Amino acid sequence: MDITYQVMIPILLWIHKFTNSYGMSIIVLTLLVRAAVWPLVAASTKNMKKMQLLQPKMKIIQARYKDNPELLQEKVMKFYSLNKVNPVTGCLPMVIQLPLLFALFGTFNGPPFGDHPVDVKVTVVDTAEASKVHRNETSGSNSAYVSPDGQVCKVVVFPGESIVTEGQSVDFAPRAVDGVLPQDFKVRWDVRKGNELAHADDATIDQNGHAVFLKKGEYRVEGVVDGIAKHDSFGPITSLGKKPTGVALLKPENWDQVFLILLFGVSMYFSSKISMAGSTKPEEMDENQRIQADSMKYLPLIMTVSFCVMPLPTGVFLYMVVSNAVQTLQTWLLMQGPTTPLIDPDDVADSSGNGNGKVIDIGPSPKNGAGKADGATIQTNQADLVGEGDKRKSKKKKKK
Repeated sequence: MDITYQVMIPILLWIHKFTNSYGMSIIVLTLLVRAAVWPLVAASTKNMKKMQLLQPKMKIIQARYKDNPELLQEKVMKFYSLNKVNPVTGCLPMVIQLPLLFALFGTFNGPPFGDHPVDVKVTVVDTAEASKVHRNETSGSNSAYVSPDGQVCKVVVFPGESIVTEGQSVDFAPRAVDGVLPQDFKVRWDVRKGNELAHADDATIDQNGHAVFLKKGEYRVEGVVDGIAKHDSFGPITSLGKKPTGVALLKPENWDQVFLILLFGVSMYFSSKISMAGSTKPEEMDENQRIQADSMKYLPLIMTVSFCVMPLPTGVFLYMVVSNAVQTLQTWLLMQGPTTPLIDPDDVADSSGNGNGKVIDIGPSPKNGAGKADGATIQTNQADLVGEGDKRKSKKKKKK
């Protein structure tokens, strides 16, 4: 199922009927998707929060049974089970929501906001290999197209992948495999050799799709589908489809995109800070935890710099800023929730069911830690208390 084509774009166009603004439609669709994945975000964040709280106690268990790997594994699994944490399935909610978020990204990265090429590979051989000549019916790739009146179709190019001889010509044309193309629909044609436009003495193509291949080699014909909303403005954003990179970002007309990129970096920084609020203290971290913490610290900066050289439509950055802001708020709300006391597997009642086991109260919030100084308490079962009392009496009798 093509979630972008069959779900996201139709919803976007439905929203556009009410907002009459593609910029506002981006924001509304982003909020709707974020609301839809809220249960998954909540499950993932709560699991992450619990895992952070388990780490100090986990280190104690690992130190306690470091000389007995089998017993250590048993105690660790029991520790996870008693505290209702599964480190494997904890990632499942994040994995489930990824297709939706990628589909949302794809919606804003192509038509109607950005141009999207449909590629056809063409191999040119000499006349002695004419027996190899063949043409597929249509291109393997496709692109969604949104017409000005809000109709959606899927565009391919025919013929598809081809083998031709030197000097042979091919007439390419767009075709709809789902929906109907408008009468005046056109694509922009290019022919490339490698990553560069082909030289005129190698291959040519006009804007009617008539291509002539003059020399042997591998070529790629592109039919570029235009995004109808790429020139639309929204507030201070002058164009939702522009893709300035590098020094072009310094031009005054592109400062709106610079602002969105910086805003994305700032929102990502605060999101990571909130997510790591209850993590292990730096001095208590092992090597892997320190590496992970450092990568989280510098990731916002790395991503911000990367987006300065990555050609993405401004509409994509608008989506990412809104999505990050909502995610940060969701994470903050979930991290404020009450914590559940932890249970030590060594202090749990035996299989006969005597007692309730030891409960470690780790405090009201992960940022307050689980230390004694922060108000943590230990609650033991009655059987343990009776046993301790008998031991004290026995010691007193021996002294007498």
